[in-house]
Amino acid sequence: MKKNLFFIIIILSIFCKAQINSFSFTINGTAPAGFTTALNIAGQKWSNYLQITVPVKVNVFIVNASFLPFSAITFANGRKNFTNATFANILYTTPLANQLAGVETNPGEYDMDIYFNLYTSYYFGTGKPPASQTDFISTAMHEIGHGLGFYSDGFVDNSGKGSFGNIPSSTFPIATSFPWRGQDSVPGIFDKYMVKTSGNHLTTCAPQNSSALGDSLKNGPLYFSGPLYANASHSNTPIRLSGGAGTFTIGVDLLHIHQSYANTIMSYYWGAGDTVRIPASWELGILKEIGWNLKPVGIRENTNNDFAYAYPNPANETANIVGQNIKTIKVFNALGEMILCKENALNKEMLTVETESLSEGIYFLKVSFNNTLQETTRRIIVQH
Repeated sequence: MKKNLFFIIIILSIFCKAQINSFSFTINGTAPAGFTTALNIAGQKWSNYLQITVPVKVNVFIVNASFLPFSAITFANGRKNFTNATFANILYTTPLANQLAGVETNPGEYDMDIYFNLYTSYYFGTGKPPASQTDFISTAMHEIGHGLGFYSDGFVDNSGKGSFGNIPSSTFPIATSFPWRGQDSVPGIFDKYMVKTSGNHLTTCAPQNSSALGDSLKNGPLYFSGPLYANASHSNTPIRLSGGAGTFTIGVDLLHIHQSYANTIMSYYWGAGDTVRIPASWELGILKEIGWNLKPVGIRENTNNDFAYAYPNPANETANIVGQNIKTIKVFNALGEMILCKENALNKEMLTVETESLSEGIYFLKVSFNNTLQETTRRIIVQH
């Protein structure tokens, strides 16, 4: 009996250690019903993918203001030249720095500040939000993703000069709870992998604080090119990033996946009625490229039957739908009329829907899967 009790204690000890929360949330302000639960679900979902040994400390502020130009915004803390840093003079967000160092590199400081603006009509449930509401779990996962490493130090000032690590804190409407790292004068680890179509790296293509660098940051397609993991998760090609349209918008350009990749967590193109709670394979590839270790359970979850995404979005001639075990794809117009049904007889992981003949506007893709009754709905825009 004593021997059995000994083993029970060991098993309980292991179980308790496994249940340690990887995220610690400090909430400032009055949380509406469902807010805290949804926030913890968002953290747990990221925990399903990432090996987190040093808990991530998130400082959350609840505001309700129509004059603020955001639904949610994240400020990431950072460290450079810490123990086990892969590269010298490169800024890492502290959640990643802490995992690499194996200890807390920023004691007494939060890893990120996240502001949620309740002027946005949020849906705090776990199901599908109504078309008029923004899914809070998806939003929280997006913002946490910035703090985990989808974060750029690139900046173009009003005179057109570009830089990495020279972002004035005065440009933000809200101060951080930790010392501002945007002026450390070094690029971030995410920035290190940014390239132009030519393959030239943005961090070395032009001098710091120059118009030439500003032009590179503003003009032409920008990509995340990770030779070990990111590109391999994206058909061995670089991943398009937001920006490059001739202007620079701080907090939008560079640190998001391009809007042509709709229904992915770190894309800037999803909205009310959408749920994006599973990272795309290349989003996980990016995190692994910058230094995160992934859990095998996270990789398995990423291939669940209920996952599918569509790109490009907006679509012109075609839209590609990617997922595991897709059975059928039905296309509906804004009136709810089915205009196309495509069977996946060959069990392909990517199907192409012709959109060239469709009128411009909003369409809905209803994706069904083999061996499950669950369906996934994705919204696309056709734009010629």
